[in-house]
Amino acid sequence: MANYLAIDLLRTKLKYALISDSLDIIEVGNEYIPIDSKDELFDTFLSVTDRYRDDIEGVSVTMPGVIDRKRGFAYSGGVFEWVKNMDYAQELSEYIEMPVVICNDAKAAAMAEIGYGALKNIQNGVLLLILNTGIGGTVVTDGHILEGQHFAAGEFSYIRGDYKERDGTSDMFAFSANVDTLSKCVEEETGQANMNILRIISKLNTKDEKVTRGVEKFCDMLATNIYNLQCVLDCDVVVLGGHVADDPIMFKMVRQAVDRKFDNAPYHNIFKPAIKECIFHHNSRTYGAVYNFKDLMNNKE
Repeated sequence: MANYLAIDLLRTKLKYALISDSLDIIEVGNEYIPIDSKDELFDTFLSVTDRYRDDIEGVSVTMPGVIDRKRGFAYSGGVFEWVKNMDYAQELSEYIEMPVVICNDAKAAAMAEIGYGALKNIQNGVLLLILNTGIGGTVVTDGHILEGQHFAAGEFSYIRGDYKERDGTSDMFAFSANVDTLSKCVEEETGQANMNILRIISKLNTKDEKVTRGVEKFCDMLATNIYNLQCVLDCDVVVLGGHVADDPIMFKMVRQAVDRKFDNAPYHNIFKPAIKECIFHHNSRTYGAVYNFKDLMNNKE
């Protein structure tokens, strides 16, 4: 049975998993990495790959940035600013002497759901990853990821909301619906500082009224963005990932906010999508990496 090495590049860590063709995670680990040195990062890739070289078919990398996954070409790399118009997969493959494929991290999470989870057999859908500092997104159309002309479809973080803030950023989806904003909403209602996601979930589960009001305010802002996306995309399903999907109470509150937004809309011409949680949560990019490797290798010309 084939095994794969799935590597996920984060801001300061390289997370890896040895995973089988049947999606059994055999071994996991992580290495701290610099974000400003290609040579040091590639050395870390080589070190990790050498541990499993005799047991794997190849390496599948998930990373931030605008990525043409079919060519293995990275137009940008998010926090890895040295990644610009780079034949990333080919360069890394030559360096570690193994087959390599790459994919944007949010799109990898979507591929896990398309292949094995909440977006399987769904023709038109959206994956939203509510992150600490932004929004990861992917659009699924006709059962496939919408790449876009410049491979940047699903960059929901940059959607603007308030037309009056022409030069500001506070109306951007990334800032109006990320986890930091959730904390701010709760802090405003409670008057307490340092309300991180763990404290918020804990107090939600004790039915703290002020925390609940803060979370409702956040959910209403998120629901507005979902409504706006639906006006353009007309999806069957919106799948949520990240912290808002990890806690059942918070996820229920997001659903309720979406119901309010659609039910109270002045015009009822927009179909309300089903709101589902992602199946794989924190392992989504790992499973998506396997899906990407198999998809590209099976369809290699």
